[in-house]
Amino acid sequence: MLGIQLTDPVGTLIGAPVATIRPTDTLQTAADAFVMDAVGLLVVVDAGGVRGVLSERDLVVAVSERIELDEARVRDHATCEVIQVDEDASVLEAAEVMARSEVRHLAVSRDDVVIGVVSIRDVVGVMLEEQRETAV
Repeated sequence: MLGIQLTDPVGTLIGAPVATIRPTDTLQTAADAFVMDAVGLLVVVDAGGVRGVLSERDLVVAVSERIELDEARVRDHATCEVIQVDEDASVLEAAEVMARSEVRHLAVSRDDVVIGVVSIRDVVGVMLEEQRETAV
């Protein structure tokens, strides 16, 4: 995390570009994207913009229900409500939204456009670093 604090903007945690998938793609395509992009959340987009998100957990639920991954469509398993914070919100505010919403990934937006995703791992990393600094 290198010097990022809980009071810093959550936008500073954004690294890679947003991993996206189309609503018409199969869950198998989504599974491949999770592995290839090494992410836990895919933003579902089409020509009209963001349509929702698909998490690793959504995929695990589909697998446990014995859904045919090569036939099932992302649109039928994605969450339509996108939990997000503005890039200027603090890392601590983002952590609070994640806890309150019971999500492990959070979309980060600029002018209501998703520009990145942060994970609970990112936030915990900042917390641990800050804790180490205060313990010294």
